[in-house]
Amino acid sequence: MTQSLHALVIQLIAQEAGALPGTVGELAHAAFYAAVQAVDPVLSQQMHDAQNRSAFSLSPLYFSERAERDGYWQSPQDGRIHVSQGQEGWLRLGLLNDRLFALFMQHLLTSSRPTIRLGDLHFAISQVFGAPGSHPWVGYTTVDELRAQADTPDRWVLQFESPTAIRWGEADNGARRVEIFPQPRMAVAGLRTRWDRMTGESWGRAFEEWVERNVVVGRIWRWETQPFAFQKQRYVGGLGKLEYRLLDSRDTGNVAHLNRLLRFAFYTGIGYKTTHGLGQVRVL
Repeated sequence: MTQSLHALVIQLIAQEAGALPGTVGELAHAAFYAAVQAVDPVLSQQMHDAQNRSAFSLSPLYFSERAERDGYWQSPQDGRIHVSQGQEGWLRLGLLNDRLFALFMQHLLTSSRPTIRLGDLHFAISQVFGAPGSHPWVGYTTVDELRAQADTPDRWVLQFESPTAIRWGEADNGARRVEIFPQPRMAVAGLRTRWDRMTGESWGRAFEEWVERNVVVGRIWRWETQPFAFQKQRYVGGLGKLEYRLLDSRDTGNVAHLNRLLRFAFYTGIGYKTTHGLGQVRVL
């Protein structure tokens, strides 16, 4: 049986008023583990011990466009998100593991009133969107379907919806180098590695070098940086909308695989801390 990839949008309603950190990734991460543990404690512990990054991705907590009017606001002093009772929001969950998908759906179906806890606040799960077309950030495919894709476009418009940061080597003094603008090879390198591990294929660094030579950022509509907190530290990531453009289309095999990986990123995210809200991206 081929491996399935799911992107779900979970609609939430705040059950009480309160405040949350400006970035909710760690809290959503903990909430997802709690949902898995409720159904399969052994798998939850295995995931935690292995830090199984390839199994899922998570978005930040998003609020509706009416959020400010409905009682949501973010303090300019401490960056905390203030939420009113009844405030609606949503999280996005990418699942690259059939067992995880089944367990999460089992958790929802066996709970009479499913909720998740983010910090000290409880949110009722009012709806889960899973059917393609039901929400712009929802999707479903299989590894085999992605592998069979042979399209060879010459440009891709990408929407980076949450802060994105990519680890890219080290400085001469050993300091970790983190890039906040996703040049094509930087974005593709992690995707190529994850694809090869998942499928057993071996595209290797030669493919990444081809991307570096033949794909450029052709246009930027907007780009900004946002801080995000993780384990009491503050980092910075970039987000916005840009275009990757192909310079040489003769190697159709590589072009098709680049297209495949950028579609794959819809489920995996790009960069690091994708299980904590970073690197959410889609091809428009």
